[in-house]
Amino acid sequence: MAVKKLKEAGVSYGINDELLNDIFERRVFDEELLIASGDAPVHGIDGKVNYFFETSPEVKPSEDDKGNVDFKDLNLIKSVKKDHKLAEVIPAQPGKEGMSVKGKKIPPREGKNPQLPMGKNTMPMPEDPNTLIAAIDGHIIFKQGLLVEVEPAYVVSGDVDFNTGNIDYVGSILIKGDVKSGFSVKVGGDVDIWGVVEDATIEAEGNVLLQKGIIGGGEGFVRAKGDVILKFVENQNIRCKGNVIVGESIRHSKVYSDKKVIVKGKKGFIVGGEVVATEGIEAKNIGNYQNIKTDILVGISEKVKKRLEELEHEMKQNESNEDNVKKAISTLIQLKYTQKKKFTADKAALLAKMQGLRTGLPRQKEELEQEKTNVQKELMKYQNAEVKVLNKVYPGVKVTILNEKYTVTEERSNVSFRLIDKEVVCGTIS
Repeated sequence: MAVKKLKEAGVSYGINDELLNDIFERRVFDEELLIASGDAPVHGIDGKVNYFFETSPEVKPSEDDKGNVDFKDLNLIKSVKKDHKLAEVIPAQPGKEGMSVKGKKIPPREGKNPQLPMGKNTMPMPEDPNTLIAAIDGHIIFKQGLLVEVEPAYVVSGDVDFNTGNIDYVGSILIKGDVKSGFSVKVGGDVDIWGVVEDATIEAEGNVLLQKGIIGGGEGFVRAKGDVILKFVENQNIRCKGNVIVGESIRHSKVYSDKKVIVKGKKGFIVGGEVVATEGIEAKNIGNYQNIKTDILVGISEKVKKRLEELEHEMKQNESNEDNVKKAISTLIQLKYTQKKKFTADKAALLAKMQGLRTGLPRQKEELEQEKTNVQKELMKYQNAEVKVLNKVYPGVKVTILNEKYTVTEERSNVSFRLIDKEVVCGTIS
């Protein structure tokens, strides 16, 4: 009888006959019991791409117990031979359909199959189209995390000088010699330079590795969208979106990083110049016994700071414009009612224009104030950035976190500088 009623209600699947019989035998009619259940669908699993190379390597030189820093085994440029496997697609796993208690099939959500990340100079393996291989000898470029490309290897066996001229290359490059003063190297990938860079310009869309460093009279510049790793920098300029990792020293230079600046090595010191890092700075020594002026700034995003300065300038301009418009309107209205003959059609048009500007300027002011508030909030994201000095910091060093400053007046050891209650505090590292 119960089964018949269920079927009349359209329930035909997953009926628990044993439970139904038990209900009537024991006359259990005052409880809610599950007498029929369907099968939930088993959703498919998305496929994935496995890569046969490190897609996001941590580019950091190693340091031994004695403080020696090794720049040799960073594998910054990933070489590959023709037909070498680059990636493989693991297909999606199919789902399993379910069934409702009314006997209706419930389709599963099927897994998605990713595309083979085939970029320039790569191809599917003939015997396995789900595997990507190199079509030429070269080095791997992992483009925007989506495509794998292979660029022909570019190796400069000697110096970059009058024999080579300036270099502008779409891929990565290995330079086994020096880069001489006045020359430039611009690449769309990574740069690995074994020699010294002398007052030259190095620009990279990826990382820059200077195994010996950069020195000169202040004309050299390194710009990178990735990390900059080098042995030393003296009287030069560095600006990068990644970390700056230095094996020995930063002397009298301007160094700007959107992440961290870390100075390793036996002495690991920063002296003179200006070092700015959004997320923090770590060094063994900052300043020296001669009390040379050294500016250290953290928690400051150059991009955000620049926009804040622009907004403050625009707000001052807005205020000035508002005053000038009010004066112009007042003068024109006075002219209109006191010297009607001089109030020409041009003057009337100018008055209408000024009145329109007066209406728009307050709205513009409000928009600028709102953007300034948002930018200031963005700036506060970095208030936990700190400066760590693992050995000594000397007088002459000025530490700035956000907009708060601390001037070192006495030699201190093993300390960190942090922002606490809008004040830069120097405390011992525990």
